Amino acid sequence: MSATGPLFIVGTGRCGSTMLSNLVRRHPDLLSISEFFSLATDLGGRISPCFPDPPIGADALWRILAGIQPKLATMRRHDVMMDEVLYRPAALPCFGGVPGVPAILETALPHLCDEPEALLDDLERFVATLPTAAVGQHYQQVFGFLAHRFGKRTWVERSGGSLRLVRRLLKNFPDARFVHLVRDGRTCAISMSRHLGFRMALIAVQLTEILGVDPWESRDRAYVDDVPEELLPFLPERFDREAFLRYETPLPLCGHYWSGEIVTGLDELSGVAPGRLLTLRYEDFGRAPRPTIARLMEFIGVDADDAWIERMAGIVRPARSRFSELAPGERRALMDACQPGFAALAELYSDEIAEAALDEAPI
Repeated sequence: MSATGPLFIVGTGRCGSTMLSNLVRRHPDLLSISEFFSLATDLGGRISPCFPDPPIGADALWRILAGIQPKLATMRRHDVMMDEVLYRPAALPCFGGVPGVPAILETALPHLCDEPEALLDDLERFVATLPTAAVGQHYQQVFGFLAHRFGKRTWVERSGGSLRLVRRLLKNFPDARFVHLVRDGRTCAISMSRHLGFRMALIAVQLTEILGVDPWESRDRAYVDDVPEELLPFLPERFDREAFLRYETPLPLCGHYWSGEIVTGLDELSGVAPGRLLTLRYEDFGRAPRPTIARLMEFIGVDADDAWIERMAGIVRPARSRFSELAPGERRALMDACQPGFAALAELYSDEIAEAALDEAPI
């Protein structure tokens, strides 16, 4: 087998894709680039700046890679970082005289090695040598540099919530291949409601809708009187850690978010050329780990012998849903919110990829 072309693992977020990153990083031929785009875009709030249309130079590229992202900086400053953030110094560091942590240092580089600061320095020196080019070409050079540095044949990028990036990834990586990981939307939504990163992202969405501007990107508070009292403690200038930890993200909001990601993502994935898309169901990794892992590695294009697959099957845990533990009204509201996503999957797929977990307790 031979691995060819850029490869991205995409999903709605909280769909189990972190497990796939952990499988990829254990293969001797593969470089696992984890959470690069989710953190470079500041939890999805800065997507456009990460994919500029005109060619950019080395300085602009480095600002994307090593920028201090405002939502992530708020979470770090108040010690409410999500588990996916691996870089955790004892005190808030400064890079280039600015307090905070560069986007690529949050997770992507410490996912690769135990000395991420030194790797960041090496990467900065490499980026400084790059001529002006399209941003997709720059990303391929950066990921290629990292693959070469660690002696890997090819790289795989996986970011939580990256389904929304498919159109931009296709534009900037025209020969890209995609693994789309699908999980029961109700389970994803429940997990989103308890995840600190999604809590921050969905709070930001609500505040932006009310204020007309992203409060982490603009100081305009013309409509601050319209912000409901329960959201006021999350404005960046008055961020309240304890209120953030107590806040319960509404389950229907998470279900609607999942549905929106699925509907839009499936539409964008329809532009992927035949043979360049593999759709996998997360639940199958628990039900039939060996053939599912083998199918994944065959699509990626690397050899995986029975012994390696057996070891990887040992780290997979069966999927578990807390849907049946919800009160009847909560189950009904969540199912209604997820219905558009399930309908979009059912329209596209005729097999079990589109099925919900029907062994759940009845609504």
